[in-house]
Amino acid sequence: MNQQLAADAFAENAHPEIYGQLATSEKPPLCNPFAAENFSNPPTTAESTGDLVIELRTPDTEEFVRVSDDTRHFLIATLLVVNREDGYGKSYFLLTPEMRLWVSNQPSLAKFVKSMRLYLFMNADSEYGLWPIRNAFDNWAISDTQVAEAAKRNWVRRYTAGKVRKAHTSTSIETELLFPDLSMFGADGILAKCFGEAFVIASREHAVIQKLMGS
Repeated sequence: MNQQLAADAFAENAHPEIYGQLATSEKPPLCNPFAAENFSNPPTTAESTGDLVIELRTPDTEEFVRVSDDTRHFLIATLLVVNREDGYGKSYFLLTPEMRLWVSNQPSLAKFVKSMRLYLFMNADSEYGLWPIRNAFDNWAISDTQVAEAAKRNWVRRYTAGKVRKAHTSTSIETELLFPDLSMFGADGILAKCFGEAFVIASREHAVIQKLMGS
């Protein structure tokens, strides 16, 4: 053993803590390929609701839906309900307060004015809709409301049994339940996205009023 090796051996024996640190620092750290710090999540951004589509419609009998239990996503509103021009289904128009008052004083329009419960729902394809149910106390309205309330807890598909609606429940749907952070009101609210300008009646000059009044 030469003098340098002897000196190194003596120093290592005399100061093992120092040489241990040096030896450790010279070794490259072991890399765990599965460590969390090796992976970075993509940057998250707030959900955009600018292009959110919400259709006013009753859920189809073939689709499973969930109804939001957020109190901001439910409303009882007065609508004007008429047959669609193509003869299939109904068209719903939101009345402004002034038009609600005017229409209520027109006996010939009374049958078209309905108090409606509006529920925000989403289907298994993550599509949103506003579900209109008559705010009434007959079998159809009550049973439809019961189905909507059941959809707050489970995925359900509505079906008809006799003269009532029923809910068929599924526990197999894995679609993430995510409702928009919106209220019914405001320029960017659910009502605005659902009705738009075309389905709001703000004056007697609206085409639907003109048609019904024969003007």
